[in-house]
Amino acid sequence: MDQLSGFDFIALNFDDDGKPTSAAAQATLLQHVATAGTTDVVLMAHGFRNDEREALHLYRDFFENVHAHLSRAELKDQLASRKFAIGGIFWPSKSFSEGGGGGGASDGGSVQGLGDADDELDATRAQLKRMRDDLVPPAQQGVVTKALALLDQLEDDPDKQNEFVALMLSLVEESESDPTEGLAELKAQDGADLLAKLGTPIILPTSQESADGGVMSVGGGGGTSDEGRPLFIGGFFKSVGGRVGQFLNMTTWYMMKNRSGTVGAVGVAPVVRALKSAHPNVRVHLVGHSLGGRCMAACIKALSAAPQVRPDSVSLLEAAFSHYGFSANNGKGSAGFFRDVVAKRTVRGPFISTYSYQDTVVGVAYAVSSRLAGDNVKAIGDKDDQYGGIGRNGTQRTDEARTQPLHKVGEPYAFAADVVHNLDGSGGGIKNHGDVTNDRVTYAVAWAIAGT
Repeated sequence: MDQLSGFDFIALNFDDDGKPTSAAAQATLLQHVATAGTTDVVLMAHGFRNDEREALHLYRDFFENVHAHLSRAELKDQLASRKFAIGGIFWPSKSFSEGGGGGGASDGGSVQGLGDADDELDATRAQLKRMRDDLVPPAQQGVVTKALALLDQLEDDPDKQNEFVALMLSLVEESESDPTEGLAELKAQDGADLLAKLGTPIILPTSQESADGGVMSVGGGGGTSDEGRPLFIGGFFKSVGGRVGQFLNMTTWYMMKNRSGTVGAVGVAPVVRALKSAHPNVRVHLVGHSLGGRCMAACIKALSAAPQVRPDSVSLLEAAFSHYGFSANNGKGSAGFFRDVVAKRTVRGPFISTYSYQDTVVGVAYAVSSRLAGDNVKAIGDKDDQYGGIGRNGTQRTDEARTQPLHKVGEPYAFAADVVHNLDGSGGGIKNHGDVTNDRVTYAVAWAIAGT
C-alpha cells in the first residue's frame, strides 16, 4: 500500500465505461482493510483533470490538509484514534475548455471575438481533431471525421449546420435521461438555431450583489471576475467557426458528465458494496470534486437500489451537476436525477455540498446550457435559472437542504442527519472552482467524517 500525505493510499482506475482497469487494486484495498486495522475508507473522485498526475496532485494537497485537522482540539476525540485508508478514483476525464475556437470566457469587461474568420475556423478544426483523437472512443471517431468534412461548408448553410450539430450531439449518449440538465432541449432544436444563439456573448455575473435579475450590459472597466466583474462567455464572432468552437466545448461537457456518472454507478458503487459486504463495521466516506461530485452522486444513487448500501458520509465539493439534482420537483414537474439519494435516505451520516458564486467554471457551463436551452435569459446561471449548477448555487428546490456559511477553521459544525448541508463559500471561502484543497473546505470534510 502506498502512502499519500500521511495516509495509506491506493489508486482505483476506471475506463470510459466504468470498468476497473485493474481488478487487483480493489482486491488489494479489501485485503488491506482486513489486515491493517482500518476503521475508515475515504474514496475521492476528481473532476476536470487531463491526466492522472494532476488528479494525484489534487489528492495530495487535499489530504495533507485533512491530515492536519485530525489532531485539532475540537476533532481529535473523534478522529485521532481512527485508522484511515484512501482510495483515489482515477477516470478518463478531459478539461472543460473555456477557450478553443474563440469560445472562451474573459474577465472584467473584455469581450472576445471580432477576430479573423480564418483563424476562428482553424482553431475550431484543431479542436475537432483533438476531440476525435483524444476524447471519443474508436467506434465514434468516424462521426467526428464526418463533422470535420462539413466544417468548411457551414458558413451560410443551415442544412449543413443542422447536419454538423446532429453528428456531434449523437456522441452524447445517455443511459437515462436527466430532465434537469437541458440535453433533451438541445437535441430538439435545429443545429443552425443552436449555433446562432452563440453569436453574441453570454454575460455571467460573478457576485451575488451584481446579479440584479437582468442581463448585465457589455462594457465596464478592468478588473477580474473575483472582484465581482461580469464574466463574458464567448464573443462576437466573424464566422460560424467561432460559434462552433463554443458548441464543441458544450459537447465535451455533456460527454464528460455522462462518463462521470457511468464511472460512479458502474465502477465506484460496486467498490462500496464490496467494502460494506466484507467489512460492515468500516466507515466509508465519499468525496467528489467537480464532475467527481457527479460521479459520487451517481454512485450513491446506484447504492440506493436494493439491496441498499449506505455510505457513512458524503462531501460534494463544487459539484458539476444540476442544482435541482436532489429536488422532488424542478418547478416543471420533474424530479432531480439524484432524488433517490435523499428520498431513500441513502447517506447514513453527514452530507455536505460546497458552493461559491466565484465558481465560474460551473457557472460558464450552465450559463451556456441555459442559453442553448433557451429557458431563462433574465437570471442566467444563477439560482433562479432552470439550468444552474450546484457548485455555483447550492442545492435548490430541495426541502431536505439547509444552507450555512462555510466556516473558518476552529468554528464547529453541527451536521444533522438526512439533511444536505449547503456550505456557502462565496466571498472568499472558495475563490474559484479548483479552490477545494484549502483549510476551510478540508475542515468541513473532516467534520463530516467526524460525525460518523
